[in-house]
Amino acid sequence: MANSNPRTDKLVRQTPKWNLQPTKPIRVPEALLEKIESYARLLDESEEQQEIEQEQQQRQPKGVKTDLLTYFGIRPSISELGWAVISGKTGQHPRVVDYGIIQTDSKQVIASRLAEIESDLGLLLKQYQPQQITLENPFINLEYKNTSSKTLQCLGVIQATVYRSCEIAPVLIYAATWKSHLDSPFAKREDLAFSVRLLFGLDRLSINASVDAIAIAYAGFCGLGIQ
Repeated sequence: MANSNPRTDKLVRQTPKWNLQPTKPIRVPEALLEKIESYARLLDESEEQQEIEQEQQQRQPKGVKTDLLTYFGIRPSISELGWAVISGKTGQHPRVVDYGIIQTDSKQVIASRLAEIESDLGLLLKQYQPQQITLENPFINLEYKNTSSKTLQCLGVIQATVYRSCEIAPVLIYAATWKSHLDSPFAKREDLAFSVRLLFGLDRLSINASVDAIAIAYAGFCGLGIQ
């Protein structure tokens, strides 16, 4: 017989492990389980924060401007372009909203790889609508003509995509400048990743071009770069 008056005062309330509900079990390769879960957690946190910010914006009275700014950092490369989004108020420590890399297949022709970068980057800029974009101004070694040519073409596509998507020109910053902001001009990516993890609490940050992009966005947020 069902208990019409159950005691629930001593029951421990269960807290869901995911912000977005409901969840659904899926079958994935065991070798990829950790990477897939890590990426899913990142999306889960990012989506929840976006919902919170959208709700706050909706509650904001019309005509009242918020001082919350979004900065986008780009570490240019035709093979592995790093990107990052940070957000914060002037005078306060920002938070990392999202980050990642855009990879292209070296077996594809350059035109195809540049088109992929333009498409993916354009979608990201449209999604986050940053107020400022900080782009690394890489050192061009003319002795390596093939590499230099790819880098220059990549830079051109990035700048054109930025202006077409946001109608702003990116702030350029030298590698030695943004590296010095966190460590030293000659710091390796592993050292920079250690600093970024401490600054933003990103325990699962992978060591790739996104590390550079976060540091570049942070340098832009702090006012560094060439206008």
